[in-house]
Amino acid sequence: MKFDSVYITYKRHISLGYLFAVYTLSVSCIEPFDVETQSFESILVVNTTITDQEVYQQINLSRTFKFEEDGPIQEQGATIRILEDTDTQYVFEEVSPGRYRSVQKFAAKQDKEYQLKITTADGRLYSSDKERVPAKSSVERVYPKRMIGDTEEDGIGILLDSFDPSGESLYYRFEYEETYRISPPRWVSMDIAGSYDAGGVLTLELVERPVGTRICYKTNISSTIKLVNTSTLAEDRISALLVNFIPLNDIRIEDRYSILVRQYVQSREAFGFYEVLQRFSESESLFSQVQPGFVKGNIVSDIDVSEKVLGYFDIASVVETRIFFNRTDIIEEASRYYRCITVSQPAQTLLETPEAYRLRILEFLDILEVVYLTGEGPDVPLGEPFTFITRECGDCTVHGQSVVPDFWEDE
Repeated sequence: MKFDSVYITYKRHISLGYLFAVYTLSVSCIEPFDVETQSFESILVVNTTITDQEVYQQINLSRTFKFEEDGPIQEQGATIRILEDTDTQYVFEEVSPGRYRSVQKFAAKQDKEYQLKITTADGRLYSSDKERVPAKSSVERVYPKRMIGDTEEDGIGILLDSFDPSGESLYYRFEYEETYRISPPRWVSMDIAGSYDAGGVLTLELVERPVGTRICYKTNISSTIKLVNTSTLAEDRISALLVNFIPLNDIRIEDRYSILVRQYVQSREAFGFYEVLQRFSESESLFSQVQPGFVKGNIVSDIDVSEKVLGYFDIASVVETRIFFNRTDIIEEASRYYRCITVSQPAQTLLETPEAYRLRILEFLDILEVVYLTGEGPDVPLGEPFTFITRECGDCTVHGQSVVPDFWEDE
């Protein structure tokens, strides 16, 4: 969830409502015009969750942006510290614009208090409330199941079971990273290449196709907020929580799929903050009766108490679980994603010179929508006709990259 967009949503609602009214009063006006924000407040946005994992912790700083701007402005040059009780501090360094990482690995401890301190490049000071690590809960299992989704689509749901016998966790937030393997169904090892000989004559030849186009991988990170509150239940248990849903005709489950699920246990106050963000982000209409405004967190200005700061200094315990499965482990039916179309280029015509014909073949490949599949005749690749296939059916780089993730496990 990007905090950057939450505050300005209200201004966008107002702007769009105004534009709609202007349009209904002057439908005959067709002269284009530019939209500009008339009133704007630059607000510091703090996005972070510090966990009880021994890792390089990360904090992102940016500022809200205007309606007509492309995205947030990264807050650069800040000095960031996290205080652990009164005797320890962890310093952060800027590793890319607006992204800060702890100089050393550390894990938040159950018996300690933590406070965030930020000094921006222009000398503004900010502090968070003091926070503690909540109780830790376990994940019993993460598993795939074929099911019908909320939109009546057939697909695979990623489900989670969790339980805390102590009954102290109560407030949960979930994130995931999914990675899938891409194996084009009609990949061939040869390709067509053109070159000019010493006499300047264009020739065609078969060359080895890069192996990196055969198998690729793609990773997606969850962009929605998923929260669970068990405080009103008989026990602190989560059963069959739908973490992610993938339709059967989605390329993500065409071959092999992996998902890393993170379960965060938060404080009640942090849960409330994310709950408000969730309501804003899931509003189905720009003209919803619930109008997003400013979401107050636990970070304030040390200089001006009236200054608004968007974000929450979240200290959470976290458990990670990764699973792998193949499509054939869950689904027996054939592929529903690939729609491979073959196209044959006509043979050389009477009006074409051999060089013009070869140029036509290379230019057809250059449009990047097809790849070479096969050629016929005694003198391949000069045999004819040449046959091509939809690029995604023969080149995995259309959807991913050939670098194998460090965590990847094959069957």
